[in-house]
Amino acid sequence: MAGGKETPRQKMIGMMYLVLTALLALNVSKEILDAFTQVDTGVRQTSEVAEAKAMAGLSVLSSSSNPEKAKPFLNKANEVGAKADELIAYLNELKARTIAVSEGDLPPGDNKYGEYMIDGITVGLNDKKPDSDDYYVTKKDENQNNTSLLFGSDPQKPHDKEWSATELKGKLEAYRDYLKSVTVKEVTGNTWKMPEGLKASFDEIFSYEPTMEGPKGDEKEVLWEYKNFYHMPLAALMPIMSKFQLDVENAKADVITALSTGVEGSSYKFTNLAAMVIPKSNYILRGDSFAAEILLAAYDGTNPPRTYVQTTDWNGSDSSLLDVAGLEALPINERGLGELKLGTRGMGLGDHSYKGLIEYDGPQGTEKIPVYIPPFTVAEPALVVSPTAMNVFYRGLPNPVEISVPGVPQDKVQATCAGHSMTKGSNGEWIVKPGKGKDAKISVSAEIDGKKVNMGTKEFRIKNIPDPVPQFNGKSPKDNTIKLSDAQNAAGLRAAMDDFLFDVKVSVVEFTMVFTRDGQVIEKKSTSNKVTSEMQANLKKLKRGQKVYINNIMVKMPDGSKRKVANITLKCV
Repeated sequence: MAGGKETPRQKMIGMMYLVLTALLALNVSKEILDAFTQVDTGVRQTSEVAEAKAMAGLSVLSSSSNPEKAKPFLNKANEVGAKADELIAYLNELKARTIAVSEGDLPPGDNKYGEYMIDGITVGLNDKKPDSDDYYVTKKDENQNNTSLLFGSDPQKPHDKEWSATELKGKLEAYRDYLKSVTVKEVTGNTWKMPEGLKASFDEIFSYEPTMEGPKGDEKEVLWEYKNFYHMPLAALMPIMSKFQLDVENAKADVITALSTGVEGSSYKFTNLAAMVIPKSNYILRGDSFAAEILLAAYDGTNPPRTYVQTTDWNGSDSSLLDVAGLEALPINERGLGELKLGTRGMGLGDHSYKGLIEYDGPQGTEKIPVYIPPFTVAEPALVVSPTAMNVFYRGLPNPVEISVPGVPQDKVQATCAGHSMTKGSNGEWIVKPGKGKDAKISVSAEIDGKKVNMGTKEFRIKNIPDPVPQFNGKSPKDNTIKLSDAQNAAGLRAAMDDFLFDVKVSVVEFTMVFTRDGQVIEKKSTSNKVTSEMQANLKKLKRGQKVYINNIMVKMPDGSKRKVANITLKCV
């Protein structure tokens, strides 16, 4: 028959033979279909094992010895479980719709699939109808209607209608991405993240990219939807979908297990305990209360942290992590603790605070924790000696007085003196100008830890400036004689504050000079500190043994007032 001319009958018989051969090739034996049934049953049983694993993880979280610490992990585990249950329910309904379509009971797109659900759970291939020995599924080899539902008629382009393979793929990918993004905000403020190895496994399990298949050198791209759902017998579809459910269950169980171990796994492991006392203030006044926080500190002496502290003052507002580039870690002592020592040479006086960073090798890698050094005050060494019998302010003078409170910056110290003028200078110096009265009380307050604290009062006596001492060419009221030549050459009078601590400037503004000659008394007055010409003429007539009297000496004081001072009587020699 080969090579010869065939009749129309022979051609028709040959064509029918080819069609029959093709149909025989496409026919799936009953044994194979039954094998698929057994696979589906095994997959669903394995899914139950995964569910039990997830329940065990939830039990660990709900019975934790530290409920507060476990609570955020338990809440996240319940959230993960709800997401998985939602997707599994979707797959159950998709199974039921696929069975209904394959059995011919439900046209593609119809919603009357309820008889293939029992208490919301899709029956498997071997499940029986209630009160019946008949199996639900009778057309295990059906692949036309389910292809129409899940894929569509175009082998090159799956449709994306509801209850399609495309929709299923999107839900599985969304579930994968959700699991990879799972994080937990711990009660400590740290953030627990999904382990990288687990995220990588999700990328591998929930991968639905096209694959290259076919003879070597003639491979073609095959879509995931085509490979799994295009003209696939119903008996094969059920274990495929059950496998997706198993993937979802296993991923849920893995995440919940990771969360259950994360409660303790995210905790640091410590080898040492120590009691720590942190004072709220480094300066306590009598009558005030000492306040401190006392806590139990734990640290790992075998895994000391790396601690860095900045070299410039912290401004108190910048909360960003310290850049440790160029900084050296603090030395570690024999107990595994970092030791900070800050030299104050070159520091300005007042409060100082520093920012630092602790790097610690924690359960999830290197952890970085900011640290802020409590403020401390730098002050000059101070010695206070108070001569109580000499606490005197002089009227008419700007009396300087130093006021300081150890441990408190100068800008936090205030002072007042009722009834008198008091102004603040620099470097702790104040100026007091007494008014009326015989005494003055300075009241001092300081701002400590944000509160104004009364530091007490100090009393001072108020005295007038001592009388200035007049001098006539070096001679004072204490002297009795003067060389005749010194008297005749004197230019005038001056006044000085002998043995007075303050640098006070006074000046003679008038005086009277008295001479006795031939039984007569001669008086000459000057309205300045200069010897007048008349006085000079009388001084030239003096002889040894004669006296000169300088009376009514008036001196101008620093406050502008005039004061009469002691007379000078000198005998010329």
